[in-house]
Amino acid sequence: MVGLGVGAKSISLEKTVRIAAPIERVYTYFARYENFPLFMSRILEVRDLGHARSHWIASGPFGMRVEWDAVTTEQIPNELIAWRSEPGGLIQHAGAVRFDSEKGYTRVQVRFSYSPPAGALGHAIATILGSNPRQEMDNDLMRMRSFIETGRRPHDAAILRRA
Repeated sequence: MVGLGVGAKSISLEKTVRIAAPIERVYTYFARYENFPLFMSRILEVRDLGHARSHWIASGPFGMRVEWDAVTTEQIPNELIAWRSEPGGLIQHAGAVRFDSEKGYTRVQVRFSYSPPAGALGHAIATILGSNPRQEMDNDLMRMRSFIETGRRPHDAAILRRA
């Protein structure tokens, strides 16, 4: 994630998952950020602000609401989506999702880098308090895979927990 503008003291995560669906369908779910509350446990709302910008609202530690704006920095249909948070947000982050067709599946590779408040110490404290970003990313991707493959919303998605 070097060069994405997150900083030298960032935490990087990477995960690859295979989804039994055509690349066009998988890419479409990822490209429509407003879908994210349907399968992510902490994303409560995503609004399109236009001009490749979006506003995100998430449930943070102890139920605290965390908000930020992000900008899509690169988008190649059915291949790649890259983004970064806009300056001034509490947590600076950047990432990329790559899509590849693979014998009836779509291979999705997510790379994500962020700079938590208080650096590595902040990351360690969050993990101790039950917020493990690596595990949450794994779980969110598994929920997304299930959602795309079955068409059923996961019971632990943020949008269902709010209702």
